[in-house]
Amino acid sequence: KSYYNSLYQLNLEQLMWRNTQPRRASHAPMRKSNCGMVSFGQDKLIVFAGYGVPSPRVHPGSIFIPNKRVTDGSGWCNELHLYDAKTGTMCFQPTIGTPPPCR
Repeated sequence: KSYYNSLYQLNLEQLMWRNTQPRRASHAPMRKSNCGMVSFGQDKLIVFAGYGVPSPRVHPGSIFIPNKRVTDGSGWCNELHLYDAKTGTMCFQPTIGTPPPCR
């Protein structure tokens, strides 16, 4: 199974898709599926949790739980990222308190 770290943006005026590549790859989320995403303001997306292959760099406060039933190293995470469509940047977003469990 393959996991991706892709984010596509739909231009609602032209109905044309484009693959957005965040400018700060060191802050990119792990390659995954099944993440949550919600819009925030006019130009931002919050990307939360998911299932996939961990990044070489685990972000502070994030948890990765390996799936012991598979051998590809995949598992669940609870990382949170903020994507800014205006600037094309993806940033890890530290939080306060106990995060929800990995899903």
